[in-house]
Amino acid sequence: MEDKYAIETLAIHAGQEPDESTDALLPPLHLSATYVFKGDKLDRYLAGDEDMYTYSRTANPTQDQLEAKLAALEGGEAALATASGMAAITNAVLALAGSGDHILFARTVYGGTYYATQKIFKRMGIQCSLLENLDLESLDRSVQPNTKILYFESLSNPILQVPDIELLTSWARERGILTIVDNTFMSPYLFNPLAYGTDLVVHSTTKYIGGHGDQLGGVIVGSAQLIETVHYNVYQNLGAVPSPFNCYLALRGAKTLPLRMQRHSENALEFARTLEKHPRVLRVDYPGLPSHPDHELAKRLFKRGFGGMVSVSLEGGIEAARKVAENLQIGSYCASLGDLHTMVETPANMTHGKIPPELRLKMGILDGMLRVSVGCENVADIIRDFEQAIESLNS
Repeated sequence: MEDKYAIETLAIHAGQEPDESTDALLPPLHLSATYVFKGDKLDRYLAGDEDMYTYSRTANPTQDQLEAKLAALEGGEAALATASGMAAITNAVLALAGSGDHILFARTVYGGTYYATQKIFKRMGIQCSLLENLDLESLDRSVQPNTKILYFESLSNPILQVPDIELLTSWARERGILTIVDNTFMSPYLFNPLAYGTDLVVHSTTKYIGGHGDQLGGVIVGSAQLIETVHYNVYQNLGAVPSPFNCYLALRGAKTLPLRMQRHSENALEFARTLEKHPRVLRVDYPGLPSHPDHELAKRLFKRGFGGMVSVSLEGGIEAARKVAENLQIGSYCASLGDLHTMVETPANMTHGKIPPELRLKMGILDGMLRVSVGCENVADIIRDFEQAIESLNS
């Protein structure tokens, strides 16, 4: 199906067919944890045939539907749904690297990913290098004979740098290094890293794919061979499976992904343009702005829009950022993104709070930064909300 239809059509139809037993337009949600052996099914199972439903830690019909849909949206051969975005990241990494191996990470990664490099992966004997710049000089200086993976984000969290993905994947491929890209901020609608040579793509489906803030999940997308490697090397045994109900909610959310991402992108661009002119604002990071250092690269890569994430750095440091976040009336001060609602977090004491202050500054994360997930409300209302909240700094 994915070869014939546009992404808007795939979002609605891929992975889901009318229910054969009832002719219901939408297939049912399968909540069962286990499945009955009938006929020759037990003999096949005992003979090693795993192409059947036996236990939902291995496979579930609702999860299969979600995986088929997300593989189609990302242009991959296969997908593996996980219980969270961090489960997607850790399972993808641990399936491809082990004790004694080396991984190159962009320094400006999600705080949870950074924590994994410093605690989890190192404790397992995996060497992790965090690069300040994703350029050829830094890569050539940092690569080692045991380097297995290059990991980065399609739009960095939270300073919204745009990596030259064609350059990076080409460099990695020449050296036999696998690439993993976190595409959560852009979503499959706005960008498809696999089309640029990436080996695996990961998402937190909790964010834009689900889109409604009511489910937790993640996904890994790539070639059938690599997804099978992840599944059998770590995933099935570590038990990183999502609940069928969360898969159902992600399926529902994915159907409106193109519509929502268009609105998020339109609102974010207008929001960024307006806030950039505010006298109390030191800096606005948004790849859709001509002032953004990666604007031309972003225009080349992100043809449908620049996404819904905007970072706004205020005068007055963390206290000013916190006061503005707490005084929003429409926007919510919370630790997530990608919902219909506008949401704000303060990286200096939230997602990147465990990172030393001097390192945060090197990463470009100012203490007064607000990471704004611009929602689908009326954009004039969103802008007025932030203007009144910033005005509260004068009182």
